[in-house]
Amino acid sequence: MQLLRYLLLLTFLSSCATIEVTKEVVKVGNVMKEKVEEKFEKKETEIVEDKTIVEEQQIVTEEKEEQKTIVKTQQKLAKINFIGKKINEIQSQIGVPKLSRSDGKVQMLRYDSTSCRLFLFFNLEADVRRVEHFEFRDYLGDLLNTKQSLETCYREYKLIS
Repeated sequence: MQLLRYLLLLTFLSSCATIEVTKEVVKVGNVMKEKVEEKFEKKETEIVEDKTIVEEQQIVTEEKEEQKTIVKTQQKLAKINFIGKKINEIQSQIGVPKLSRSDGKVQMLRYDSTSCRLFLFFNLEADVRRVEHFEFRDYLGDLLNTKQSLETCYREYKLIS
């Protein structure tokens, strides 16, 4: 009888150990499954973020190209071309700038009127500082791209009548 009890107890204990081992195996399996899913989700997120970055870079490049085109158009439509003029020539023609700023190798003068801003750029490393680039923008900072808006600016700066 005791032998039977001993065998039953041994069988019971061995089956409990099997259940515990099974539980632990299931836990480990679940943890591994979660980690694999997390890595997969991270990779998907990284792919989406990479696509977003590429798309944003493309948009920025397109906008820069568009602005270059507008500036070239502005300079073609300009009744008075500022390229090559010295600072003292500009100031005798328009007056004192609203803002003068030097940043690295570039000096920028900004003239403000009612509806537009004139930006003139000079190379600080040149022996004689002359305008190397200019552009007209509206009061919001957008490049002007029509002949009429440019003429309005020239009138406001009293460069044409």
